[in-house]
Amino acid sequence: MRTNASFLLCLVPVLSSCVSSTVHVRPDPQEYQQLNASPVYIKKAADTDLHTYEIELDECIESSNTKVDRSSKVGIGLGSYFLVGGLYTIVTASGVLAPIAVAAGTAGGILGGSTIFATMATEEFREYRSLENCLEDKGHEVVFYDAKN
Repeated sequence: MRTNASFLLCLVPVLSSCVSSTVHVRPDPQEYQQLNASPVYIKKAADTDLHTYEIELDECIESSNTKVDRSSKVGIGLGSYFLVGGLYTIVTASGVLAPIAVAAGTAGGILGGSTIFATMATEEFREYRSLENCLEDKGHEVVFYDAKN
């Protein structure tokens, strides 16, 4: 139990850094453009014309979606591998070493399920973080505002 708590405490800085530019006051609509119905607000770089900005925004959205899709497939695939391997180990356990095999299979199943869950739970944040990095690399300012919070 202590290990789980320590692991979760280590994850807090990682998860909190997923969306780094969070604000608590709605950004000025004259300066910032809200991206669809998301909490992402973008301020176009002053030295960028509107046409170039739209092209860069489309490129960043596509790049972000591709990166998130790939990392989700890897995370879910890896989790599935551990989950199925763990369940198979439990099902085929027999003989004197069965308790060890069941314990290892259970650990593999838990690790696999946790990997799948974490991948799915962080997908939206990874997408926003990737979009934020891409746009900021191009000189635009990105902030996050969620009216629900």
